[in-house]
Amino acid sequence: MVPAIIPTVASQPEPAVPARRVREVRLWLDQPLSPLSCVLGWCLATAAFAALVTIFGGVGRSDTYESVFSTWAIAHGQFTCAFPAGYRDISPVYPLVSGAVSAVGHIGSSVAFPSRAALGPHCDTAFLAINTWSLKANALARTAQIAYLGWIVLMAGLISCLRASGRGRCGWEPATVMFVALLPPVWSCIQAAFHPQDLFAMGFALAAIACARRSAWVAAGVFIALAVLSQQFAVLVAVPLLVLAPGTRRLAYAGGAIAGGAVLVLPFLIANPRGAVHAILFGTGTTGGIGGTVLWEMDLHGALLVLLSRVAPVGLALVVSWWTLRRIGPDAALQPVALMALVAVCLSLRLVFEQQLFGYYFMALSVSLVLLDVIRGRIRPSLVAWLATTSMVYLLGSTQLDSLRSPWLTLAQDLIPLSVILLAAVLLVHEVRRGGPPWRLALWTAMIAGALITWNETDVLGVPPTWFWQVILVPLGIALAAGPLLAEIRGHDGTPRHEGAPRAVSPALPGPEPMTPDRPHL
Repeated sequence: MVPAIIPTVASQPEPAVPARRVREVRLWLDQPLSPLSCVLGWCLATAAFAALVTIFGGVGRSDTYESVFSTWAIAHGQFTCAFPAGYRDISPVYPLVSGAVSAVGHIGSSVAFPSRAALGPHCDTAFLAINTWSLKANALARTAQIAYLGWIVLMAGLISCLRASGRGRCGWEPATVMFVALLPPVWSCIQAAFHPQDLFAMGFALAAIACARRSAWVAAGVFIALAVLSQQFAVLVAVPLLVLAPGTRRLAYAGGAIAGGAVLVLPFLIANPRGAVHAILFGTGTTGGIGGTVLWEMDLHGALLVLLSRVAPVGLALVVSWWTLRRIGPDAALQPVALMALVAVCLSLRLVFEQQLFGYYFMALSVSLVLLDVIRGRIRPSLVAWLATTSMVYLLGSTQLDSLRSPWLTLAQDLIPLSVILLAAVLLVHEVRRGGPPWRLALWTAMIAGALITWNETDVLGVPPTWFWQVILVPLGIALAAGPLLAEIRGHDGTPRHEGAPRAVSPALPGPEPMTPDRPHL
């Protein structure tokens, strides 16, 4: 029988080289790592994040006034003037953290901080007095560096979510953290504009998702409260978790969120109710800014504009979450792929109804899409294309780098779009030859068009309006999030899928790792 077997085995065709290499990479990523190797990966990713921010001009100063005045007031115990009414202030979590760091680090201690009387009877002169103090004490430069803590919080949330989804403590963990650190929508949160609170919000939201995966619903509520009180878009993560929470644990989740949030904001509500309530509920999200999106071009104003831009995404997130729950049930909806896909869809709704659109607005959706693909066990080329196009449009195609007059940047602004065009053209031809689905052909075509416009916007085509990029990039991002969710729903219903559809279930994905004393979870 042995001679009969040998020809059969020998006659089997060798797997294609690309497929074999992909399988080898996946096997390498699945290999367990020691704690030391994981920590080394975290340190390298942190160094890469800091290096990119430094290379592209350092921590941005454009929106520092939205948080540093609150930081300094909190650091010196002036809680009444931390969120004065009538000023643009962010939610309290980041000012609390940065205020504590500022106090411990004695930032600006060489000059006496303004007294309560100097800040005015209703904090009317607080900004002027604190600004004068900061200039004398040279406090802004050191205070701005605290923004790097935003990456630490985001990285902790990433690691927690990976480990709760079965992709932690192996090659996937440092690879994912490094990949996210390199994404321009992520590091531009503190480089293009001073918005570390966005990184805080996403990090805490991912920690809440990890707690929900482990059925720790009280902790999930506390983390989601921290996320919402960092940046209001985290409500779009709070909603699906509330809908999907089992009936017996929904009260625990809501109670944890209410209790955690109350402890955090109670001092501010007592000291200055009006200013604190506005910062907590709205932050800087109702200011309108430069506009330019589809919603802005409708020439809406006042309460109607706020209702559509802030309430409509939450309402739609509630509907999508309820529909998912009805189709596949709570147990299946809380599985890693379905849950992360649902969260990505809900986060994408913010970009649909925004009044304005900047590159760092894509941070939350970009991170959730990367996590979604990692949990499924493969990074889609279409996701890489979308991330590359978004980065080109809002980094190379923006004016935020005009101040960096260096030869390497000029070369990058030419070579990167050209490389993307060539790569996308090759992939487009490949998809046409193999008869790929229409949506994928449209994606590669849109990628080429975006690179061409970004490459030539200052010479030939001019600068496209904001709504143009919103119409192109946001629907593609929604499709990348909705595809795996629909595949999970079809797989649960037993509906046959056409050949080009994404796989519904990732292969051999392990469940959450048990929490043991010698292997603590983040």
